[in-house]
Amino acid sequence: MNSKNLTYRLFQKLADNTISKEEFDKLMELIKVRETNNISDAAWAAQWKKIKSSKYFIRERHDLDSKVLFQKILNKIEPLENLQKAKKKKILAPKVYWTGIAACFLIIAGIFTFYKKNTVPQPGLTNPIEQHLDANAITLQLDNGNIETISESGERKITSPTGGLLASQQGNTLEYKGNKAQEKLVYNTLNIPFGKQFELLLSDGTQVTLNSGSSLRYPVNFIAGKDRKVYLKGEAFFDVAKDASHPFIVNADQINIRVLGTQFNLSFYPEDEDISTVLVEGSVALYKEGADMKKNTTTQLVPGQQAAFNKSKNEMSVNQVDTHNHTAWKDGYLLFKASPFYRIRSKLERHFNISIEDKTQLLHNQVYTATFRNETIEEILEAFKEDTPFQYKREGSKITILDNNNANLKKDAYEK
Repeated sequence: MNSKNLTYRLFQKLADNTISKEEFDKLMELIKVRETNNISDAAWAAQWKKIKSSKYFIRERHDLDSKVLFQKILNKIEPLENLQKAKKKKILAPKVYWTGIAACFLIIAGIFTFYKKNTVPQPGLTNPIEQHLDANAITLQLDNGNIETISESGERKITSPTGGLLASQQGNTLEYKGNKAQEKLVYNTLNIPFGKQFELLLSDGTQVTLNSGSSLRYPVNFIAGKDRKVYLKGEAFFDVAKDASHPFIVNADQINIRVLGTQFNLSFYPEDEDISTVLVEGSVALYKEGADMKKNTTTQLVPGQQAAFNKSKNEMSVNQVDTHNHTAWKDGYLLFKASPFYRIRSKLERHFNISIEDKTQLLHNQVYTATFRNETIEEILEAFKEDTPFQYKREGSKITILDNNNANLKKDAYEK
């Protein structure tokens, strides 16, 4: 996994209080070596924007001093931002600007360390950070901040603080029972690490299949008179239970997908260029978060269409697609159709929970069409080598595609 993708993942774990000591140390290492360009300015800009908007903010912080320190960080960075906006001819050098940002991240690191050492959990509330959760485990974050580990082969019941049954787990499926007497929205967040998938049955009967590296925040019980709104990061396939009186809305960062009852695939990984929605059955309407749906601000899809919202260009495009290419993952398939290697690499990293460093100059945009199901990562790479020869080495969970074979690659390409 490249540094940018790794940074996104570690910041999200920091925000969710699921980061391990080893992962926290790695994040701090990335911050300290900012000037070596291991992380792009764009990536830092995105992280800081989310920090300021509290989308990346350590939850359940009870210590007043840490809150004050965080406010001091905001106060310190504000002059830098204002200076950059004010100088139209002499713009503040990016290196200076982001060095200041990096320094502030280090202060956040200090807050985090202080919080870990000094925060005493409230009675009846487990401190999520102190649980030392396995970074490769499926986790469920409850409304009170408690984080529980989900074993894929286990059976268990999830209960409320008062002892009421919220959900039951049977193997790879977590099913919510629903409580019609509930009058307040209470949220849980299910986090799926790289290398795993999981099934979720919401209280209204909506079925959700979550792909690797994904998280879904959803109400334990939907309430009459309110929209059924959930929040996705990653990729999921939704089979939405029909309820004409209560629209089902999935939020993916800047985009909302609104349905009454349908089947669709939604992919929103922070490191990807697009937020992709593929409609299999029914109909959906896409619109920007905060837009007025009574105005002409929605994009309508019919079955077989894909809407791709480009986050950097702020543009929506609609195309006809083969839906199977976008949903095969939920049946265990890795399906690539005329896909460039850089996109394939991201999917392989998430699927196998590995990192792939490509040191060649030829593979990045090399296009492949292939289907895999039970193959190992080594078998998949060997299949790609049949088309484009290359050498690689594996050290633990890291695979490096070597650049010492470039001369042979160019020679083969010339002979063809």
